[in-house]
Parts: sequence; C-alpha cells; structure tokens
Amino acid sequence: MTTMIKSSAAGSRLVLDRGPQALLDAVAADPDAPLALGVTGPGGHGRSAYLQDLARVYRRAGSTVLEGAPDQPDTIEPDAVLVVDDAHLLDDARLRALRALVATRRHRVAVGYRPWPRPAALVDLADALRRDGHLVLLTPFARERTAAYLATVPEVGRRPDLVDFVQQQTAGVPRDVERLVRGLRGQESGPGVPAEPPRQVILQFGADLDDLPPDVRRLLLAVAAGVPLPVDLLRALLGREPGEVDELIAATRAAGLLGADGRLAPIVRRAVAALSPATERTAVWRRLTELQLARGGPVLPLVRSLLAAGVAGDCPAPTLEAAAEEALAGEPALAAELFAAATAAGRPAALRQAVAAALAGDLDAALRLADRLLAAAAPADRSGAAVVAA
Repeated sequence: MTTMIKSSAAGSRLVLDRGPQALLDAVAADPDAPLALGVTGPGGHGRSAYLQDLARVYRRAGSTVLEGAPDQPDTIEPDAVLVVDDAHLLDDARLRALRALVATRRHRVAVGYRPWPRPAALVDLADALRRDGHLVLLTPFARERTAAYLATVPEVGRRPDLVDFVQQQTAGVPRDVERLVRGLRGQESGPGVPAEPPRQVILQFGADLDDLPPDVRRLLLAVAAGVPLPVDLLRALLGREPGEVDELIAATRAAGLLGADGRLAPIVRRAVAALSPATERTAVWRRLTELQLARGGPVLPLVRSLLAAGVAGDCPAPTLEAAAEEALAGEPALAAELFAAATAAGRPAALRQAVAAALAGDLDAALRLADRLLAAAAPADRSGAAVVAA
C-alpha cells in the first residue's frame, strides 16, 4: 500500500504520496541539484500548493525563486529557480522559452499545468520535462489519503464514518476534501455524520462555476441530471460536433469538476444544481427530457431533478407520463404524483394514476379516481376503473 506522508513544509496540510514527497525531500537535501519538473493534474488537485511547497523549500535553502514564465530564456539567471504555474494558459512564445530553458539543462525549472488545453507547444514542453527530469501526476485522494488529511485537523478527527462521508461526497478531490473538512470543522460534532454537506461549503463552488464557459456549465448541468449521456445526445443538447463535445468534456475534467469516469462527485452535483442560474438549469433539463423521450431513453432521473428544483410543473405532459411509468413498479406513490401532473397537463392518465395510488396503498385516492372514471370515462377506462374499485 502507498505510504501517506504529511508534507514537511511549515503550515501545510498537503498529504502526499511517497514519490512527490520524496522529491521535496531530495530538493531540501541538495537544493543545488539540477531540476526539471512537470506537475500536472486537474484543477483542485493540489498543483499550485505543491509548487508553493517546492518554492518554500528552495527559499529556506537560500535560493532565489522566480515565479512566472519569461519572454526570453536568456533573461533567467542560471542560479535562480524558476517556478511556473498554469502553463496551459501561456502563449506559444512563452512555452517555447520554457522549453529552451529545459533544453540547456543549466536551470532548475518547475512547471505546473492542467491536462487541458494541450497546445502543441505545451505537449513539447511536457515531453521535455518528462524526458529530462521528473513528472508529478496529481490524482484524487484514495480513502487512506483522505483519512490522513482529516488526521491533520484535530477539530474533526478521523472517525471511520466521517472519513467515508468525506470520501463519498468529494470522490477524493483534494480541493473539495479541504472545503468540506473546513466546513465540518465549524459545526458541532455529533455521534453520526451530517445528512449532507453544509450550505457554506456548497457556496464555495460558486466562483468555480462562474469562471466556466457557458457550454461547460450546460454540460455540467446535463451530467448533474443523472442519466447516461452518449455523445449523440450531448451533440444534440449542446449543438456541437462530436469532436467539440470531446473538447468540452476534456475541459470540464481539467477543471477538476468531472471525474475520469464521467460522473460528478455528490458535492459537485449538489453545487451545480443549487448554484446554476435557475433559467439555465431548467432549460437544460427540460431540453434533455425532450431528447431522452424522443430516443426512448429513461426520463425518470431527469424528472426527479426537475421535481427537486421545483420546476417540474412546466415539464411536457408526455415526459411526466413516461417518468410515471418508469416509477410505477418501484415507487408507486411517486408514479401517482407524476400521473396526476400528466393528467393536469392534458394526458389521459387518470386510470394509471388510480392504479398507482392503489399500489401505493392510498386506497381512498384510488377509489375516488375509479368512481370518477366509472361515471364519465370512455368504456375502456371504465373497465379498468372497475378493476381498481374491486
């Protein structure tokens, strides 16, 4: 099993795997040794914090640390340590200048970047860093690393049930682990775990979502609806070609909001649903229900999302009826509610509503509906109503 180690940097709560920690220790032991280092991972995975720790190690050793990419490679003194973050945002000229510095092998260079975007100049730089030095790939915490992080926060502790709660809610994304643990630290501790993350933790995702392009936000809303999203469905929803959809998915993963498995961690899903503009959220989910219904896909998860947001009332009647049929076997009470909404929207679903009410054990409602159908419905519905009434 991988050993979990707390970073030795003063005031840091970084919890590192053995490899990244060993590199920091090696720099502390010999700060004058050559360094060509690439640090990559999605947003929120600790890239900036790791580079800051590295810079602190060098500064404690008396080295000059420069931050930011140069315009020209010859402007950097050989004795200085160059630390550059967010290299994925740099233009080609600065990326080429960094590549030239690495090629000289006379400079100590550390570069951090997200896995997307990947312009050709960044790919060339990353290849040079990997070939001539070290690559640190930052990944989500496994449960053991989440437990190790909680152990650094005495106010919270590392109770197994709390570790499981944090891991399940965050999928181990370090940024989200930190946010949730910080929010839990401010609450009174009880014998169990919270039913959901504190509201103030959810609000911290607002800035992350505001910084995203509109199509990425729409993609997140679609994923938050909780249904399978093949590329053809996303293409129709977003109005993009398949290659463009792939780029949007890559950008969303690089932001640290979408997991490698294509899912949202529960805390992110809750934030996307709660913090997205209501009109945008409703428009995406309703359009998704229409597309799902047209292709014969499941619509119940989408309708659940609309119900939770309080905007299911304007959902198309055929969608409500289809969702009710999906819910009938396992959740007849929900099915009765959805059949009632479909009936109110103009669908002839009263008989199915009566059946659902009977299955849910609401016999009074089932009999009222059956009596109404026996008095006024078409012959086929009267026959079904008689069965319910019996």
